[in-house]
Amino acid sequence: MIDIRIVCTHDAAKVAEMLMRLLEAEQHIVRLTVGRQAYHDLEANQDAEEAVLMIWSPAAPGQEYMLAWAERTAAERLVEISRSPGAPKINRQAPVIDFSSWRGERGGRAWNALNERLRTVTRVFEPSRGPSQQSVMLMGLASVVAVGGALALRMNDVAPVQTAQASASETITFADAGDAGIGGATTFAEPPSADDIFRLPRAPARLQQLPPRTQIILDQLEPNTPMDIRDPTLLERLQGLNPLRDIARNGDDQT
Repeated sequence: MIDIRIVCTHDAAKVAEMLMRLLEAEQHIVRLTVGRQAYHDLEANQDAEEAVLMIWSPAAPGQEYMLAWAERTAAERLVEISRSPGAPKINRQAPVIDFSSWRGERGGRAWNALNERLRTVTRVFEPSRGPSQQSVMLMGLASVVAVGGALALRMNDVAPVQTAQASASETITFADAGDAGIGGATTFAEPPSADDIFRLPRAPARLQQLPPRTQIILDQLEPNTPMDIRDPTLLERLQGLNPLRDIARNGDDQT
């Protein structure tokens, strides 16, 4: 929604009042300026953030205050409608909307064109919107891809440099041919490796080795005799008290 200032002459006052009621019903804040009081309102309206709706009625082009409003109002916030031909030629961004056949109804070509022009003026005073969330996500993804590509290129550049340095660090010795070292065949001798030159002594072990454990031969163990730790039963006690059993045992011993 936007604030609207309607400027007109007295012969268009009735149309201006109808426009004011309809625009207020659409949540706009509307102010009406009719006649010569427009001179006083013009000075205060120069820096106002509102749309200026001018009605070119048959008497409007001959009034100096109407021409002053048309010339001193910024073109991006000027909205013009005509009730009759003869609108003055001024610097304008949008054409004059024909309201000659409008009778106070909502809808139709004239009303829709007016709303579209008001939406265009509204966008002039709206604050600029920041980037959308989808745009921010796409920018972040592009940054990640760019960093990954830079790292890949960096790794590819470092590998050949390391290979060239390793090749340059290898030394090649030439065997002299003769005492003067001039002429003869040239042979290449590979230098000994660092492992053959530098052999560090092995540190003695600090822990003593444990003696090997004695293996136990299971088949040479003596059999275990189970112990009878239960008490004799009543029947066994009675058998021990039987005198006939003692006589029979003594007879066996004599024989």
